[in-house]
Amino acid sequence: MTMRYDTYELSAVRCIGKFQHMTYDPKYSTTRMKMTDFMLPVVHHRDNPFLIVQTICDDIGPRPATSIAEAQTASYMAKYLRRSGLNVWLDPFVAPIPSGGSALLIALLATAVIVLWPTHQMYAITATILCVFVAAISNSAYFAWLNIRRAESQNVIATRTSVNPPTRRVVLLTPLDTHRPADPLFGREVRVGASIALLTLVIIEYLAPLPLPDQVRLAIMAIPTLYLIIAASTELWSYTQPYSIGAVSYASAIASIMTAVEDVGRLQHTEIWVVGVGSGTTGAGVRHLLKHYQFDPDATFFIGVEGIGRGALSYVIRDYKNRFQTADTKLIQRVIEATIGVRAEPSIAGFTTIIDPILKAKRRAISIATLDQKGRVPLQGSAKDTPAAVNPALLEQTTRLIANTMRNLEH
Repeated sequence: MTMRYDTYELSAVRCIGKFQHMTYDPKYSTTRMKMTDFMLPVVHHRDNPFLIVQTICDDIGPRPATSIAEAQTASYMAKYLRRSGLNVWLDPFVAPIPSGGSALLIALLATAVIVLWPTHQMYAITATILCVFVAAISNSAYFAWLNIRRAESQNVIATRTSVNPPTRRVVLLTPLDTHRPADPLFGREVRVGASIALLTLVIIEYLAPLPLPDQVRLAIMAIPTLYLIIAASTELWSYTQPYSIGAVSYASAIASIMTAVEDVGRLQHTEIWVVGVGSGTTGAGVRHLLKHYQFDPDATFFIGVEGIGRGALSYVIRDYKNRFQTADTKLIQRVIEATIGVRAEPSIAGFTTIIDPILKAKRRAISIATLDQKGRVPLQGSAKDTPAAVNPALLEQTTRLIANTMRNLEH
């Protein structure tokens, strides 16, 4: 598969050079590794990151958001970072628990449109508009009344001060929780499209009915309704499925961050923050972090670490939805400089990254992940996402990339 970066993306990351054509190999990066290398002051007694992955996956297992297992992961991470000499605390917050209620409500509204249309057209039109509205905002963090419950989660926050008064801060982020299998009918975006299709058909039928029998016109209107009913069923089904134990996403990311911090030690002018994000798969933990800590927007650099350990090691320029919301240019340059001795390449993520709320808040951020040919984290939510799927060499490469980037931000 060949990825082409357009003019805008090249101008946003001019320091990349000629990356207009980039191939992807799901087993490893195809970017030619630079042969010039330099010595790294590695703390040799630190744990092998693959052993950390095994500990999280085998001893804790699946880690649903707000669950006891997520809290156990937070405790494990806190103990490890405290042992490494960081100042550590837990920051609890209340997170919404998605339940599939929005999909069910959309299906009910769409059904009401078909039921009401023959006798109460204005009510049917109102129901259609509500259907589109609910579909459009169903993933909003503020649409909490569609969630069955709210429960307590927590961020793990660890800090290491700089040797001299700090002039900048690096915040490393990775989720504590894991995924269920994804909705097979692609979730919100397709529901929005089906709802808009239903609204379009209703408007056509109201303003200029097609020259067809009434039953045929009603049957045509029922097509998107039927899809929305099926979509609600598949989403509710996905909520009944077991969670993955998440070796690639996100035990390996946790391991990479923790060992990178050990390798770096104290920096001269940069304060280090490590954040294990509770309810990271929903974005609730990142939003809580931004709300409760006043980070200097110019002197704080966020590095999100996504699924690690299988695929091509990549630094994410942007995700597939946000053409004009790119990673910070300075961070991109520092990551490129950090690829000495590391195979890593620029990519466009086929998912919404953990740093999405940070970029929307106009902060300086970038995401690092190992991705497949479609720009996705391999095996996410799958029962196959076990330690056996992780390439230990990629863990060490990722650890080195993170550590090199933090050192480069000193300058």
